[in-house]
Amino acid sequence: MNTAQFAKKLGVSTKTVRKWIKIFNLECTKNEYGHYVFENTDLPLFEGIRNQVKSGVPSDKIELTTPAPRKGTARKMVQASDKTLSEKLNAIMDRIKENERQIQEKASDVVSYQLLQHRKEIDELQKRMQKMEDYIEQLEREKEELQKQTAITLEKVEGSRKRKRVLGFLF
Repeated sequence: MNTAQFAKKLGVSTKTVRKWIKIFNLECTKNEYGHYVFENTDLPLFEGIRNQVKSGVPSDKIELTTPAPRKGTARKMVQASDKTLSEKLNAIMDRIKENERQIQEKASDVVSYQLLQHRKEIDELQKRMQKMEDYIEQLEREKEELQKQTAITLEKVEGSRKRKRVLGFLF
């Protein structure tokens, strides 16, 4: 929020807010135009200054402390240093890499297992096909044997008919 909005929340003028920033050498962020930008987190500090000024404390005696958070309110976050953040980020990245490696390894294991299963199935099918081919060959041999036996039986039958004709002719 800008200085006017912030001053309105505090119940003071914009000149007063700027004066406090200058007198107490407060670090406040500025936008690209050089105007102060305030957050709700800045409010307790300025409220503390306002309350001390209202109670008659001289400017040189004002203590710049934010009030302790009350029970049940959100506490101020502890800001981590860049080094700590960098270490945490590196640790997270290492964990991500390790997880990716484990996933890749697991995927390779699964593919290997599937390949082995497919190979077993193929071997089993080849054995069944070989059995079927052997059975077909056996049936073909039996068929040929039956055809030979049938041919021999037919020749005997025809031969006996010829004899009967010759013998029948003779008698």
